Amino acid sequence: QQGHGFVFLFFVRVIFARMVAAAASAPSAASAAWASPAVLRRRSRSRLGGRGGEGLRCLAHVASLVGASLALSRTVVPRLLVAPTGLGTRGSICSSRSGASAPCSVALAASAGGEATDGTWDPGNMEYSGIMRNLPASPTQDREILLIGAPGLRQRAKLVKPDRVTSVKSRECAEELVRVMRGLRVASLGIARGGVLAAPQLGTPSRVAAFEDPASFVDQLPAEQREVEGRRPFGPKVIFNLKVQPMGDNTAVLWESSKSIPGYRALVERHVKVRVTGVDPEGQEVDYVATGWEARLAQQAADVFDGSFLIDRCITRSLRHLDAPEDPLPLDCPPEGRPTAPRPSEAEVEAAAAKSANSGGGGGGFFGLALPFGGLGGAPEALKVGSVLLRLPAAEVSPDALDSQPIKDAMKAVRDALATGKHPLGVGAPQLGIRLRIVAVGETEAQVDRASARECSRMERAAFGPLILINPVVRPRGKQDTYFWERSASVPSYEAVVCRSLEVEVEALNDRGEKINFTARGWKARMLQHAADVLDGTLYVDRMETRSWRRDKRKLEEGEEDTVPEGVPFGLKQRVEDREKKKVQTKKPDALRRSR
Repeated sequence: QQGHGFVFLFFVRVIFARMVAAAASAPSAASAAWASPAVLRRRSRSRLGGRGGEGLRCLAHVASLVGASLALSRTVVPRLLVAPTGLGTRGSICSSRSGASAPCSVALAASAGGEATDGTWDPGNMEYSGIMRNLPASPTQDREILLIGAPGLRQRAKLVKPDRVTSVKSRECAEELVRVMRGLRVASLGIARGGVLAAPQLGTPSRVAAFEDPASFVDQLPAEQREVEGRRPFGPKVIFNLKVQPMGDNTAVLWESSKSIPGYRALVERHVKVRVTGVDPEGQEVDYVATGWEARLAQQAADVFDGSFLIDRCITRSLRHLDAPEDPLPLDCPPEGRPTAPRPSEAEVEAAAAKSANSGGGGGGFFGLALPFGGLGGAPEALKVGSVLLRLPAAEVSPDALDSQPIKDAMKAVRDALATGKHPLGVGAPQLGIRLRIVAVGETEAQVDRASARECSRMERAAFGPLILINPVVRPRGKQDTYFWERSASVPSYEAVVCRSLEVEVEALNDRGEKINFTARGWKARMLQHAADVLDGTLYVDRMETRSWRRDKRKLEEGEEDTVPEGVPFGLKQRVEDREKKKVQTKKPDALRRSR
């Protein structure tokens, strides 16, 4: 036992002495030399003799270790509390679970008086550890990025206390942010996209963000894109309590994406130049001016802290699925880049719409290949949002052309698409690449049975149809609106709360060319409004409550209820203009009485 204790203490002393020698600088070299393994070994041998005396040797090693500790506390520890150590190490953590908060405030105060940094922080080479962490069932596996709609993403993040910035947990959070932001990389390929990731996106409600734009990715971009977006490579930056202050009035409209909204991008207008402040993981003050793409990433992170995301800031009519064709933007969208950038001509827009129409639907698919008109299973595939055809008004169908083969094919296409069940609120012909004012709506008994009894009662759902309507005109009726969830095959994987009139009046031609007039209520009225909007180049994302947009197949946790974010109306409501009018009427008598 004494021999084992001797070996253990010897290695502890060697490691500790090496830490002392590495951390000590020139003024403390004497103390480091005093605590070196060779000196301690000579002292123990000279005092205790050659053989025997293992227990006394252990005591000597303990004594020498204590002496080295005292030397370290006199020379090295004060320096550690003022000057940060090398990047990527886990040492020199000011605060701990035991509550050593006073030294940490000294470190922050000392750094505040020095030169501010730009937040650059390299956690070191984490490629091997990242691969090990992401193995299946790994106990140290990194958390997954929360998708839009997850609980907590819409709440305001909290400030990190100064004495917690350099804690072990904060450092681990910073390292995890960088790892997840970069994703699993293969070192030999040198793949690194960078981007931005905030702590709330990993489930930590703190104001911590990491962003990066590596040279390996920026150098692959076209020179024109680098110039328009202001791309200048920079390493990883991790900033606690990040704040962004716009500088100047110059803005740019550029494409953005979000790791919490996979599969989509949109145009967002942001300031070109901002001031960024905060604290880096070493406790040093961050204060610098960011421009171009770096300024945009910092503003994205600040938005996440306030519960806002891409869908809240973007120009909604520019929303584009990544599988959608690279069509020009609609004419009512601002141009990409600066406000003075050229807009697409009407001829270019019409040509892109004609190309989508000739492809007969589809949206590119995973490999960017347009599917044939019938799709793989015989049913037409819906165009994805981003196709300019979905943003243009459809053409009226002449009553004389109802017996023509193209019109018959169009009616069959929308009927078959509705039968697939992929269009829960009806389908418009433009979604299939047919620029005609034809819609199909209806709901089968099986679809109604899948909904809960409470949902059917609240939304007034009942089986009907299918109805094929040509040149439909849908007008709101009554004074009540409903706020319920909607989704569309042209905006796959997401849903949102949309306001619709509870009752509508409809005028149209049926599939036999007969004029029909009827009223609809509840879910049927919602389906008619949803489908008729497509004929005017409007999708549900243009009318939705943006804070309610979420993944439509998100699994609820055990005991979690399906709720809407705070401030989003839901259910049956009185129409807004009627409420405002009623407020004026109730206030008028009081005002008259006061005037008298």
